[in-house]
Amino acid sequence: MKFMRFCAVSVLFTMITAGICLAVDPPPPQLAAPRATAAPTSPASQAVIEFDNVTYDFGKVPVGEKVRHTYMVTNTGTETLQITNVHPGCHCTTPGEWTHSIEPGQTGRIPVQFDSTGFGSGPITRTVDVYSNAKNEPHKILMLKGLIWKPIEYASSATIMIPADSTEAKSTSVKIVNQTDNPVTFSNAVSSKPLLFEAALKEVKPGKEYDLLITAHPPFPAGNTGGTITVNTSLAGTPSITVSAMARVTPSVEIRPSQIVLNSLPDRATTNVVTIVCNTMTNFALSNAKASDSQIQVTIKPGYRPGMFNLMIVTPPNFHLEPGQRAEVTVESNHPHNPTIQVPIMQIPRPKPYAAVHPATPPATAHP
Repeated sequence: MKFMRFCAVSVLFTMITAGICLAVDPPPPQLAAPRATAAPTSPASQAVIEFDNVTYDFGKVPVGEKVRHTYMVTNTGTETLQITNVHPGCHCTTPGEWTHSIEPGQTGRIPVQFDSTGFGSGPITRTVDVYSNAKNEPHKILMLKGLIWKPIEYASSATIMIPADSTEAKSTSVKIVNQTDNPVTFSNAVSSKPLLFEAALKEVKPGKEYDLLITAHPPFPAGNTGGTITVNTSLAGTPSITVSAMARVTPSVEIRPSQIVLNSLPDRATTNVVTIVCNTMTNFALSNAKASDSQIQVTIKPGYRPGMFNLMIVTPPNFHLEPGQRAEVTVESNHPHNPTIQVPIMQIPRPKPYAAVHPATPPATAHP
């Protein structure tokens, strides 16, 4: 009996001890749930513009020829490429109907035309601005370049300077050069005003170079008188060339400027320079320069070439001409038609002093 009680107590003790251990020991840690990995983000969609060639060299073309070229443009992006504007850099270059919308992976066209009419010989470069929604280059600059040449090279105008008192014929020459590989003949130079202009051709290099001599004969009309000289050629496509001629009659003695205008800064000395040039005499000379006002100093200095002089005119500080008051500088010359040269002096009127405007004073109020 005692043994059975002892076994029961032992079993009970064992169960109590196990319960205490379960209550004291912490539960086993639970494993965290695996975190979901974010899917890799794809690059943002965009339109990308690419050209096969941004610079087109059209080589060598004669003046007047029209150059046409088409730029090929490809959209290498993932969105539709919208070309919003094609703007040439000058009026001589014009765009055609370009491809406005280009789908991804597709290729479009931008046609351009350059007109070389009116250009002289030599290299030339023109630009075309392309605007689009491309993420890489929304503003792209295309270029056209090349060499323009004239089959016949010559100066299109010639001016003959003639002194006013001249009674002799005056001439000038224009060189005409054939730029082609084949010989060209120039003939029959005709003047539109034969009484004033005479034209003659001289062959310098057979088939390659000529001199066009233009002579103006007296009497010469005053001022500027123009005319044209027409020359026939044997070049196919260019039956004739035209040169504009101008007879410019200049004064015997030029005065630049013709008058002196004093500014309104009287607090310091002022120097004005008047240039006198003689177009008819190589031994032209000036002397005895003076001013009507003794306060003004005048000095004669030679210019950089014979027949040219500078008058150095110095006005002292606080010098001022009143309204209606006149002054001038005179100088003597050895020219038979201009023995005395006069240069008037004028004064810019002084600004009127600013009159401050004050509000009217209200009348005093009478107090009892």
